Amino acid sequence: MPGDYLPDDLKNLWQELETKPVQLSPERVRREREMLGKGIRRRSILGIGVCLFLMAAWTFFFFIFPNVLQRIGSILTVAGVGYMALQLRMCRARTAIDTGETDCATFYRDELARQRDFHRGKWLWSRLLTFMPGPMIWILGFAQAFPRLATGIHLELEAFLVLPIVAVLLNLRLARKYQRRIDALDQSQRNG
Repeated sequence: MPGDYLPDDLKNLWQELETKPVQLSPERVRREREMLGKGIRRRSILGIGVCLFLMAAWTFFFFIFPNVLQRIGSILTVAGVGYMALQLRMCRARTAIDTGETDCATFYRDELARQRDFHRGKWLWSRLLTFMPGPMIWILGFAQAFPRLATGIHLELEAFLVLPIVAVLLNLRLARKYQRRIDALDQSQRNG
């Protein structure tokens, strides 16, 4: 089978790829650009939908929980989730006009770079820094309002702190994936 390579075979294939890079045809670049656009649109619609749901839920929490810390946490969470929705809206897929081969590849490369940057650097850290404080303050307020449950709630808070670690790892993985696509496209254009 084509995927059944031994470790030495993989090493040889990798070395061959450096000397004989894969050529991307203009049609393949167009298809990949369209697939990227569909994936980004899907991510944006789903992400904004989740953000709207979370904003509604935390607004509801603001009115049903009387504790001051919970109310502050609710407001901060709504603001943080609103900021995430705004970022998703700003970084949605752009519509490409029908262009020539060079313009199509340039547009695709620019879109890949935009998405790479969305998943790393200031975009990523600003999302985390605006979202994380709200739920953490809310959980502390919940522990204050229900002292009998404080031990369990503090464990929940500690588990919640794993969320940014997972988010960073997943986002950086996506950024590397986009960078590999950019590198392959650049290599193909240099050799093509």
